[in-house]
Amino acid sequence: MIEVDPNFGDGVVAFRHYGTMTEREFTDLAATVSHCAPHGAVLLLLDWLGIERWAFTAPQTDTLAAWRKAARALQCAAIVHDQRLNRQAAWLGAVLREEGVIVRSWPPQRAAAATVWLRAARSLGSSDRYC
Repeated sequence: MIEVDPNFGDGVVAFRHYGTMTEREFTDLAATVSHCAPHGAVLLLLDWLGIERWAFTAPQTDTLAAWRKAARALQCAAIVHDQRLNRQAAWLGAVLREEGVIVRSWPPQRAAAATVWLRAARSLGSSDRYC
């Protein structure tokens, strides 16, 4: 199950996932992100702490295309995850970075810092590459 909090504050859109993540859900999440806001305006917080299981393999072509499209809506992205999801976070981070999005990965104990980082990015504006 994915919980969306578009009113997280300061332009941050938060997605929290609970339970098992499937490739279909991962692709659908990208489609949802791409419809969040105008080009380059979204500050994305992906909270993956509730993911219990994710049988991750190299994503299919449609998943890659969906995340590349979603990247157009993003300014910055923060991924909060346990170490066991490093591979998934690294894959997504690489795809988003190729599309010009600034991405940082955060361990659970630094989740609050991820939010502060995103909010600071909003206050500096999209032309600043701080985020």
